[in-house]
Amino acid sequence: MCRRRLAREHHGGKRFGNRAADARFAVQNRLVADARLAHAAEHEVRAAAFVDPADLEPEQRRLYRAAVQGYLAAFGDRPGLSADLGWRTPLPALGVELVGDVGIALDLADGGRELRIVKLGGRRTGAPLLDPVELRCALVRSEAWAPDHVRIVVADLLEQEVVEHVPDVAAERLEAHAWITGRVDTIVRNAADGRAKPGGDCSGCGFVAGCAAHG
Repeated sequence: MCRRRLAREHHGGKRFGNRAADARFAVQNRLVADARLAHAAEHEVRAAAFVDPADLEPEQRRLYRAAVQGYLAAFGDRPGLSADLGWRTPLPALGVELVGDVGIALDLADGGRELRIVKLGGRRTGAPLLDPVELRCALVRSEAWAPDHVRIVVADLLEQEVVEHVPDVAAERLEAHAWITGRVDTIVRNAADGRAKPGGDCSGCGFVAGCAAHG
């Protein structure tokens, strides 16, 4: 990333720097929200919670319907009670927060914990369904809710592909925390550089005005 842009985003505290890109997640956000409603009772998955989103565009509505079919096919007989993990997880020791929707967290009838991450296609060829970065963030963000055991399930609802992972939470969370600490150190170090580097990062940059690279 351009060090100048990184420095200004890092020091400026831009919580909503990617807000303009929210539209691409409209269908997935709606699906996840409805899935949480579908799991409002511990012993059933309420298909009626998936309401056709009349406010979205026709193409988005078709995508939503296909995703709902995929969700019910994969999880319609796997109930659980939805838990709220919140939108952000503070890491006070690092002075940062992990922000975003971590997935559908479920308290299971047998006392277990399951975190479901749903995707709607679009994966790069050869890319794993369970992304290593996504896994690390999920492990850290679910730590308070599932300190001892969690099953992480990733499902591509369009490709009808499901991957399950039961981590060694002690070892894998330790590695995840170490990895995040390393990434924060890299960001802080690079942000301290502050030199402009013209290129792809110029597109959508909120700090182009006054940049010496465009003088």
